[in-house]
Amino acid sequence: MDKNKLKIWHKFAVMITMVVLFYLLITTWITLKILGNDNISFGRSYPLLIVIFLSLTIAGVVTAIISGMFLDPIDRISEAMNKVTDGDFGIHIDEAAAKKCRVRNIETMYMNFNKMVDGLNSNEMLKTDFITNVSHEFKTPLAAIEGYASLLSATELNEEQREYTTNIIRSASRLTTLTGNILRLSKLDNQQIPLKKSEFSLDEQIRQAILLQEKSWSDKCLDIEPELDSVSYTGYEELMQHVWSNLTSNAIKFTPKNGCITFTLHENADSVIATVTDNGIGMSEAEQHHVFDKFYQADTNHSAEGNGLGLPLVKKIVEMHNGSISVKSAPNEGSTFTVTLPKNINKAKG
Repeated sequence: MDKNKLKIWHKFAVMITMVVLFYLLITTWITLKILGNDNISFGRSYPLLIVIFLSLTIAGVVTAIISGMFLDPIDRISEAMNKVTDGDFGIHIDEAAAKKCRVRNIETMYMNFNKMVDGLNSNEMLKTDFITNVSHEFKTPLAAIEGYASLLSATELNEEQREYTTNIIRSASRLTTLTGNILRLSKLDNQQIPLKKSEFSLDEQIRQAILLQEKSWSDKCLDIEPELDSVSYTGYEELMQHVWSNLTSNAIKFTPKNGCITFTLHENADSVIATVTDNGIGMSEAEQHHVFDKFYQADTNHSAEGNGLGLPLVKKIVEMHNGSISVKSAPNEGSTFTVTLPKNINKAKG
């Protein structure tokens, strides 16, 4: 029995108990008056015992009836609403069950709930189709723009022309990343990506994420300090690679030249804990509250590369493994992102 259901039963039980106790007090007083003796024997108190027994029986019957008519239907719609909150818009409640309870308001509630989820499901499908189609349509022209600009940059250009082509390539690359993240988030939200768990080396995956961005941190002369224990983990390997790539990229992006980035990976009996710490520009408390929101960027001028979808995507992937991600930061003191993952393979959503 879940917590919300327990609260309903608790309140109902208290209410019924108070009614029964009040009823017993009244019947006892009436019975004693009828018998005319406050100190009655067991034999003469037999009618009183019958009254008490009947009172408890009636209370039990009333409890069962009200439970079937009100509490069970309320529990069903409460469970359905929890599923809608989790993003399941395909859930429906059996309206025939509402008719059995013979309460018109509950039947109407069931019908309205089903209409609501049908509408939400239609809107979600429309949004998903739109995002998918637009993302795909963007990819081809963006690839062409980036390709032609790269060809132009390879030719003899003056300094101004080379600056223009570099800006074109950078902007096209950012748009390509944006459309890719939008499409990936949409597919993850709607579980459209075929996924299969596998066992892999988590520490090696983090090392690969660091090495793949060697040019970026070498150009800024950053000191990279990996402190990684050997950890074998079972999960979605391709998706987890995106987690470390994004956290590494963010740390490099917001750490000044000659800065330092530390990676740690440890495990305990129940979980695996990884951190990425930099000594960069950091974040205010308000920024930390929104850093995992879609399209949120603390840099309102967008002077730094990014599209505000990297960390929301990371959060989504971590939550798919029933894990959690948090950030601890302060302005001009750097940031630490902590990823906690359960070790048990059965705890990850399949």
